[in-house]
Amino acid sequence: MSDGDATEPRPRPAGPTEGPVDGLPGEAQATPGPLGPAWRPSTAIVTAPNAVTLVRLLLMPVCALLLASGRYGYGLVLTAVVGSTDWVDGWLARRTGTVSRLGQLLDPLADRLLIASVAVALLARGVLPWPAALLLVARDVVLLAGWPLLKRRGVEPPEVVWVGKAATFVLLFALPVLTLGATGVAVAPVAEVLGLALLWFGVALYYLAGAVYVRMAVERLGERTAAGS
Repeated sequence: MSDGDATEPRPRPAGPTEGPVDGLPGEAQATPGPLGPAWRPSTAIVTAPNAVTLVRLLLMPVCALLLASGRYGYGLVLTAVVGSTDWVDGWLARRTGTVSRLGQLLDPLADRLLIASVAVALLARGVLPWPAALLLVARDVVLLAGWPLLKRRGVEPPEVVWVGKAATFVLLFALPVLTLGATGVAVAPVAEVLGLALLWFGVALYYLAGAVYVRMAVERLGERTAAGS
């Protein structure tokens, strides 16, 4: 090797912090996003996935009113349709590359509100055991109350984790099954037993997910405090 070879500067590959990648912000990310390692959610508000989430929010009171008034047939169908949009808006956001920070916040909030509204409606009809309804609503109240604290400290709320998605899925399946058990159809006794089993399993997962979110928030607050000091 010649002296010229030894001193010749070698090209350095561009890292994620040197500039935008594919038109996206160039900040390094510890966790790769759906569009690459430098991906960050957009600040857009008017997007197709957000519109789907908004429709879900608007239909929740209708679901609760139908169930609370004992019109279980219409209530079950509409609740199933509204619950399925949780998958639709997420799929649409990833498919079209329109994942937004607003959508990331509204989507889990819409899930929580759907579960809470249906739970309260079924509680009013005597279908849902009151301890389960109290536990479901209490967890969400505690987590929602913590959001302003996180924002004041400059910490974003934790992302939805897989156990949280599993809890939401189980509960959104358990509540209609439990409602079916309150009807006069032939399978009502079986549906009631199955619905109660799924309900308490979902409540357990719900609190496990809540513990994960609290741990993530505490870790981020600690990192923020350490960085400030």
